[in-house]
Amino acid sequence: MSIVSGLLLIALAGVILNVLFYKSKIVQKYVSLLLFAVLAYLSFNMYKQVGSHFSIPFLIAGQSIGFTITWLNYYFALMITGITLLTAIFSLKYMEGKEGIVHYYTVLFMKTFGMLGVILSSDLITFFVFWEIMSWSTFSLMSTGGKEAPKSALKYFIFAVTASMILMVGVVLSYSLFGSFDFAVIHSKIDSLSLPMTGFLLSIFIVSFSIESAVFPMHSWLPEGYSNTFTTFTAYLTGISTRIGIYGIILFLFGIFGIQTVDKLVILGKINFRYIFGVFAALTMIIPTFTALYQHDAKKLIAWHSVGQGGYMLIGLASANALGISGGILHIINYLTYQVLIVFAIASVEYRTGTTNLNKLGGLIKKMPVSYLALLFGIIGLAGLPPMNGFVSKWFIYKALIMSGYPFLAIAAVIGTIGTILSVYKLIHNMFLGQLPERYNDIKEVSFSMQLPMWILMIVVFGLGVYPGLAMGLIAKIQTSLGLAVVPYSLHGIASGSGQLNMLVITALFMGGLAVAWIIYLLGSRRKHVNQYNNYAGGHFLNKDVAYNFNYEFYAAIEHVIDPYRKKIIERTERGIIGLVDAVSEYVRRIYTGMINTYAIYILTAFVITIIFLKELI
Repeated sequence: MSIVSGLLLIALAGVILNVLFYKSKIVQKYVSLLLFAVLAYLSFNMYKQVGSHFSIPFLIAGQSIGFTITWLNYYFALMITGITLLTAIFSLKYMEGKEGIVHYYTVLFMKTFGMLGVILSSDLITFFVFWEIMSWSTFSLMSTGGKEAPKSALKYFIFAVTASMILMVGVVLSYSLFGSFDFAVIHSKIDSLSLPMTGFLLSIFIVSFSIESAVFPMHSWLPEGYSNTFTTFTAYLTGISTRIGIYGIILFLFGIFGIQTVDKLVILGKINFRYIFGVFAALTMIIPTFTALYQHDAKKLIAWHSVGQGGYMLIGLASANALGISGGILHIINYLTYQVLIVFAIASVEYRTGTTNLNKLGGLIKKMPVSYLALLFGIIGLAGLPPMNGFVSKWFIYKALIMSGYPFLAIAAVIGTIGTILSVYKLIHNMFLGQLPERYNDIKEVSFSMQLPMWILMIVVFGLGVYPGLAMGLIAKIQTSLGLAVVPYSLHGIASGSGQLNMLVITALFMGGLAVAWIIYLLGSRRKHVNQYNNYAGGHFLNKDVAYNFNYEFYAAIEHVIDPYRKKIIERTERGIIGLVDAVSEYVRRIYTGMINTYAIYILTAFVITIIFLKELI
């Protein structure tokens, strides 16, 4: 049995077993955990079969379809199965007693099955079928959770159907142009197209994947959809689900069309397809990141960052510089680790306090020190500060944009980072620092099964920060397989004519600074720790009725500065788009006349078109 068939069959078996044992939560939990562990083991061993192709034993339009193992899908398979296993471990305790647990592992397996099928596909038909499975599974995941979950999931469904229809147009058009669904055949014939047709076909695929990747302005479905489901699903979805769209962009941009072909798509001067793509990536970095400042719910705040962080990946890819592409690909796994770590910390706080409302939390650092440390590691990585892994990939991207002659895009990336730092400080302050509400006096840290995934992710976030070469080796193989230049790297960073990065030195300096600060603290005058209410201000003693820890409207001054621009630009744009959609919807609504004769004509027309299309295929 091939590893590909093993992965897909085990994921499918997980779906079936969870349906059969839906009455036994114990069986569901531990059988699922075992199968997810097997999936992670198999995906790790996929490197032994890189380059192998596995055909499905039937033909479509006279053509063989199936799967191929590449370094790119090996990279994504590791992330998919790894984060699924950690989510399953964390869920053992987190999901106890929650409604909806009957279908919890079933949809998790179905989602994993769909994502694995997408990344392993070697042709458009297989890719499209598994894309649909993945999309429907995402809808199911998002529908499970709070009261608002079905409503926000429906919003995703509308975007997902749109993306699928656009993707189907790309599949049909590709077959009509190349006579094949196979990625390798399409790649070999792509140069035979005229530049306008090449740009049109590429745009179809990129738009479809950009909807799934929540690229601005097609991002509005994500924050509500991901924040209204179970928090473990929020971690899973924000961590890897949206990045399958990034996989599609990498595959089609570099693997199928090729960077040489893409760079021929020039509009005016230096303004080409990549530059326009980079502008949308920059907007994706900035607008959602600063929108996060307005959020008072921890899950929604971090969901907005899920949109913004995708912009860094895309802008690295848009640079077409070896360093930038490497940084964009590296940022996918870096983001995965610190994003999931942050959401696990939020889930831990929610598990103990029953809320993710930032205005109702505070002072939990002594009650939940491991969760605090997890959030601290995560937000340092998210903010792109040393010595965590987010700093490395962002440094690659900044450097690449400057080297490639895109200073304005580089400035946009820095502005996005400033917004990130501001909002994540609000996150950790409102949850763990300051005044502890009296109602949380008796809470304690979460159990070991919930701590274990956080400890593992903390090690990875720090480890890939100090030793980025652990991931760079695989990324170099990906770049080589896509015909791209490779960045000279070492275990601790890079060494090239474009500059050097040694994370071991940076980490040593960082730790040295902390050590000096700690020594100064110890040598200072003696301190006396007092109870938070054994204090006074303005000559009056404080009590539990005095809220001296400021949480609400944390960045009111900044919001006051941003609001005029947000209302003038963003809200006007959104209203314009809504008006356009309403107008188009009203026009389309006229198709539904309520007359059976009209509907009969529609059905007959569709039947004739289908017959003609099938005749061409056969």
